[in-house]
Amino acid sequence: MNRLQALGIVGVSCCLFASTALAEWPQWRGPERTGYVDTGPLLESLPPDGLPPLWRFDSLVGGNSGGWSSPVISGGRVFVYSHTKEKNAAADLEPKKYPWLPPEKRTGMSDEEYAEYEVKRRDEDERRAKAYRFQQRLLCLDLNSGDVIWDKSSEAVYTRFVQSGTPCLAAGRVYVLGPGRVACCYDAATGNIVWQQKLPGEFRDEFFCSSFVVAGDTALVACGSLFALSAADGQVIWKSDERADYGSHSSPVIWQADETPIVICNTAGGRTKAFQVMDGNQLWELSTGVGQSTPIVAGDLLLTYGSSRKSGLTAFRIFPDSPQKEPDQVWRFRGAADSGSTPVLRGDAIFVQGDKRVAKVNLADGETVWQTTLQISNPRYTSMIAAGDQVFYSWEGLLVMDANAGKFQQIYDAEIDSDGRLIGGDDLRKKLDLDKLDSDEAEKRWQQSAIRSGPLACSTPAISDGRIVIRLRDALICYDLRN
Repeated sequence: MNRLQALGIVGVSCCLFASTALAEWPQWRGPERTGYVDTGPLLESLPPDGLPPLWRFDSLVGGNSGGWSSPVISGGRVFVYSHTKEKNAAADLEPKKYPWLPPEKRTGMSDEEYAEYEVKRRDEDERRAKAYRFQQRLLCLDLNSGDVIWDKSSEAVYTRFVQSGTPCLAAGRVYVLGPGRVACCYDAATGNIVWQQKLPGEFRDEFFCSSFVVAGDTALVACGSLFALSAADGQVIWKSDERADYGSHSSPVIWQADETPIVICNTAGGRTKAFQVMDGNQLWELSTGVGQSTPIVAGDLLLTYGSSRKSGLTAFRIFPDSPQKEPDQVWRFRGAADSGSTPVLRGDAIFVQGDKRVAKVNLADGETVWQTTLQISNPRYTSMIAAGDQVFYSWEGLLVMDANAGKFQQIYDAEIDSDGRLIGGDDLRKKLDLDKLDSDEAEKRWQQSAIRSGPLACSTPAISDGRIVIRLRDALICYDLRN
């Protein structure tokens, strides 16, 4: 089923390969936190009966019962984290009076009314949490076979939304921010805990889903403040001013400025800040209008992506010889915005998703190469990725685009059917005989055989050496896309 309708084309792009990176995906947003990895030729079409998975691992619940953490790949292994809740058999719960309301269901409520509603919802959820058991789980699988190498679970605490930070692999260790403000470091070979560190700060039921980044012997993560920890033992080296930052979902990135590592992080209130990794000295602060996205460093440019069209996708000039100098705005693209997704940087182009739109933008000047609309429901938070010559967007299905083209060009638009096959939408319609059914029955069958078996919304795939790993609602699945 084709979800796309071209809006228009502006200009022509000459898209070049980025410098070759390791064919791994060891952290959130890939090897350089740009959403891109180099790879060999990939499939440009799918068999009519679909591409069977290389493997599938079931019993990995996601969403409200297991979180939205994205998989990562390192050393031929796949790592995925979950924060699970399981109802006690003897517990008797009444239906919720105050369910979480997405933005589109808050229409007609004033800010004061919604704030009051949130207090009631939070109190109700905390009472109901006593009927559940909470655990955190880190799972390690073989990339080629899907066999379990190790599977570690431990007792955890309740948070309003389940913890969903993506693991970070560095120097044979796995770093992840767990619930209750507990930073965890595991041995990547065995899954054994190397250290755990309770981060300073008050905790009631807050959730922080930032992902670690590692710079040398320092591990950094946002959790109310931006924390720098010793990678060796987890001791806190420094933290930013907690009265100003309140990091939640956005993850920090490293800028290597004149051989001096700088950490850049988006914070609450639409601000982006830079700190010296060594001592936490703040270098500058920008008003960028960012939401939950992660910043991107592209040479001497800093890219930020806002949650409104007003802030949009913005490029700032940063100065490696004078890292303390406040960046200058170079351009701003206002064709899209999203409350949580992060763009993809590939060569001299940026691919950005938001407001049901996908656009390719020139890195040099912010001009639109092409822009297209997505005919899907309320895409939000899920980030695109790119590998080799292709860009992937995993929402309800898997949309694959040509990264080099000067106009939008779809390579294929596939669903994941109930058998786990990656299959073109039109081919799945034929397989399900939807044309022979009335509209209501056809929609019901489509939901059961495509949407419900599809990717977990808000989780982002990982790709390494042509193998793409996608988190589903209750499983992890891998396809070999090598051509």
